[in-house]
Amino acid sequence: TDCVIARCGDGIPRQDIAVGQEGFEACDDGNENETDACLSTCQLARCGDGEVFAGVEVCDDGNGSNFDDCLDTCTPASCGDGFIHAGVEECDDGNDDDTDTCTNNCEKPVCGDGFVQAGEQCDDGNVSNSDGCLNTCVNNI
Repeated sequence: TDCVIARCGDGIPRQDIAVGQEGFEACDDGNENETDACLSTCQLARCGDGEVFAGVEVCDDGNGSNFDDCLDTCTPASCGDGFIHAGVEECDDGNDDDTDTCTNNCEKPVCGDGFVQAGEQCDDGNVSNSDGCLNTCVNNI
């Protein structure tokens, strides 16, 4: 009503009057805040846009990779999520079984880790050869 050319950021969502549908702006809240529901580009905030939507997303790195700090679900990568976080985890099978090919601390199993794996007779998690399990994971009979 003030004869100013409509623009993104003026607080008024523009519509395509000729077509009678919304189309130019998905939203326009009139601010530059990138952590709310409407970005300064007049697009709705969403996971994967590279901006962290406060109270909804914990992280948003703007990519679809699940092998970095932030998953494509906008949650931080963590041991047990089923994705190997490059440079941080050796493995991540996403389960809570310490006796398979990946332990719960996202490390590959080794003799001496305290968990009996396939091929081990025992694994007491220590380096003592004077107890019931040698440090080679063979029973000390």
